[in-house]
Amino acid sequence: LDGLAPLPLFMNRMFMGNPGTGKTTCAELYGQVLKHLGFLSVGDVVFKTAGDLGGAVVGEAQKKTLDVLSSAAGKVLVIDEAYNL
Repeated sequence: LDGLAPLPLFMNRMFMGNPGTGKTTCAELYGQVLKHLGFLSVGDVVFKTAGDLGGAVVGEAQKKTLDVLSSAAGKVLVIDEAYNL
């Protein structure tokens, strides 16, 4: 790189649109591309909702969120209706 600092790489994406506009398909294709480029080990897509990450008692949300993140390692994590978080 001729002594140049590497550019930061952000892989977070937000797919927005009405139902039926291809958000799920885009997420699946994104996972395939990232796997092909070697950024992901699996490339599958894990779908969760805001309710899968929250908890009713103190500490429950943290455990649930860590479990979801662990299960999505090497994959694309899609959080449907994330605005509810």
